[in-house]
Amino acid sequence: MDERVFKERLVHRDRDDGSFDREFWQSQSHEARLAAAWEMVAEVEALRGNDASQPRLQRSVERLVRRRR
Repeated sequence: MDERVFKERLVHRDRDDGSFDREFWQSQSHEARLAAAWEMVAEVEALRGNDASQPRLQRSVERLVRRRR
């Protein structure tokens, strides 16, 4: 089972410089950061109504044609 880490601090919204978030995420391992990012991807896909088990990278195709002089 995953071990959950909780950290709290009272932050006034007008004086929030983001240091709390930076300190928290810097204290986490690379694996924990990647797992959290992947969890957010799955949540966004579920909110969009897509199959969250098979997220895909965005694919864009363009064709560039050099103009002749």
